[in-house]
Amino acid sequence: MEINAKADHHSTTEPLLPISSNPSNPIVSQSITSQSIARLVQVHRILLLALGTFTLLCVFMLTPTQTPKIQLDSLFVSKLNVSNTSLGASWDVAFTIDNPNIVSWVHFDRIEGSILYKDSPLAIYFVKPFDLGLKEQRMMHVKISMTRLQNQPVMKVSDLEEMNRQREDGAVGLKMEMFAWATYKKGWWGTQDVMMEAHCLGLRIGFLPKVGFGSWISGGPMTCLTV
Repeated sequence: MEINAKADHHSTTEPLLPISSNPSNPIVSQSITSQSIARLVQVHRILLLALGTFTLLCVFMLTPTQTPKIQLDSLFVSKLNVSNTSLGASWDVAFTIDNPNIVSWVHFDRIEGSILYKDSPLAIYFVKPFDLGLKEQRMMHVKISMTRLQNQPVMKVSDLEEMNRQREDGAVGLKMEMFAWATYKKGWWGTQDVMMEAHCLGLRIGFLPKVGFGSWISGGPMTCLTV
């Protein structure tokens, strides 16, 4: 007897899930986000640095160089001896030189100054070279002792006689001039050589009777005219 058995084969087919090329792994996503932020921060810093450098360049290139300011602080004279043929005196002068610039250093190569009656020099002085940094000022103190010998007047006899009369009346009108040779320095942008003048006008010196000592009546300070 032949028995034919039929076996039913039931096959169960499970649906396949799609394979994603970007698996949603929170650790990997967080790492990628951190790297992106770090790159953005770095780019932002570079842009800020470039902008700051450009702004600084514009400031240095476009800001004009201002002329240094000279201020007379005090003026004294002692041992003044005036005759029709000679003049002798000791002078004590204090003045301040100020660099108002925020972009330029100033090197003073030479300063020549004089104290004058009308247009005749009574005393001449020199200042050694020095530097002034940005927004820096320096006070200078100059002492001059001069003796004029007989028959060697420094100015006209008529001016000597007039000055002597003014001193006896109590006050003599003087003025001070300075000539400076300087160099402006703007870092590696280069240098500029200049020559400047300063004029301190209308200085009335009051004298004690028969003593030969006098001082600036207004007492200062006075900002001198600079050109």
